[in-house]
Amino acid sequence: MENPQSMFEEQDYPLWEDEDSSHNFASASLPSYTARNVSRAHAALLDNVVVSLQANVEIFRLVRTHIAFLEQWHEQHTGWRIQRGATFFRLERHLHTVTPVFLDDKLKKARDFVCLTWLLWFAEKRYLAGGGRNQQFLLSQLADELQKQSETVEGTALDFRNQQDRYSMWRALDYLTNLGGLRILEGEVKKWLEDSEQAENEALYEFTPITHSLVEALHEERVAAITELLRENRQLTTAGRVPALAQAIPPLFRAWRTLLLGPALFRYDDPDAFHALKTNSEQVSNELADALGWLLELNSDYACIVRGGSLSIGAGPGLTVNGAYDQMILLLCSLFRNQVEQHNWTPDAYGCLHVTHWDINPLFSDLRQRFGNYWGATIQNIEAKELLTEMYQRMRQLGLLRGPDEEGNMLIMPTAARYNVSYTQEPPEVRKSTRTRSRKTTPAPQLSLESIDQYETGNGQHAQKEQQ
Repeated sequence: MENPQSMFEEQDYPLWEDEDSSHNFASASLPSYTARNVSRAHAALLDNVVVSLQANVEIFRLVRTHIAFLEQWHEQHTGWRIQRGATFFRLERHLHTVTPVFLDDKLKKARDFVCLTWLLWFAEKRYLAGGGRNQQFLLSQLADELQKQSETVEGTALDFRNQQDRYSMWRALDYLTNLGGLRILEGEVKKWLEDSEQAENEALYEFTPITHSLVEALHEERVAAITELLRENRQLTTAGRVPALAQAIPPLFRAWRTLLLGPALFRYDDPDAFHALKTNSEQVSNELADALGWLLELNSDYACIVRGGSLSIGAGPGLTVNGAYDQMILLLCSLFRNQVEQHNWTPDAYGCLHVTHWDINPLFSDLRQRFGNYWGATIQNIEAKELLTEMYQRMRQLGLLRGPDEEGNMLIMPTAARYNVSYTQEPPEVRKSTRTRSRKTTPAPQLSLESIDQYETGNGQHAQKEQQ
């Protein structure tokens, strides 16, 4: 098989847009030395759950130096509070709607978040009991108490005789340790992973004030409202339905919050917030550039933050061209565009495509048949259903689609319009040298950006615009 090669670039505008679409990249002037430090402090608060003295002395001191400005900025734009501690700062990023979950490198499964929640409950219980040695606990003590307590609430109780639950608790402990909220004083938790019954498989932990700061940010009424939203939400949301929790928040505040949380602000979700952003786009663009050195991308149906030269579509996870899953996602987005070009799929008034899992399944099957050899042996051995499930999860986190729901309905978001890619063949002289390699080695694939025509939609009609 010949090796595809060339380059990949980011697409600058959506594949399907309304006639009045506008694509605005703000230009940021070069900031002064002080402004650069403020931007670094700003970004550190947004990119990290906690900015701690232990993890990064320089960044901690930057935040401490500019804390008054940072607090004032968030008071005026987001309404978020910055928690202060002797050795840490933390930006409280409150949600006002249900957004895709960005998985941490350690927290990979829903059960991991269950264990982290119970771990925070255990920490707060000990905090309320007093300081000192009450913040220290044995791993076996934690496991016993959480297992018993989880049996008293709705849902599947924790059972640490099950190794999968032990792995989830280990990931939750590791996550909190990396944040600086836990210290391990003695023992080794990995031994407990192998066998929870042996008495010598013990570890002694200690909570720090950072753990309490995570609990302190929780507001009972807000948590209850989000819980109700999660119960109602079945992967797909209703257009323009702003939760009651958000209605008391000014629309421009909602726009700032959504942009900074990422991956994008959709007109589909919050028309009022999107209108407020569009009305104040120049001001927001300038303030974003001045405060963080980032750019605002504003389209007719969505807006997002662009940082640096990566393939990120805002805050949260980004796309690369090296990973097999990312290549599959980019290629699948290209197939979505083809469906629009061929008039098989028609965007709605918000630039979204309403499809089903059964519409995507044959597209992906064809994609896998054509390019599966480029994605590595591991991917080739995964069943198609499992592979698509993993891709859907990643695409939800990237803000490219929502669903499928229980009936298989899906919503492809207009952000999928940003990418149109393909594999290209190597030049003849490169292919000649490739034949001398071992037949067992499949050259790493690369992607290229094809010429893209922009399409506008109106009343179900598609009209090709001149190439920009």
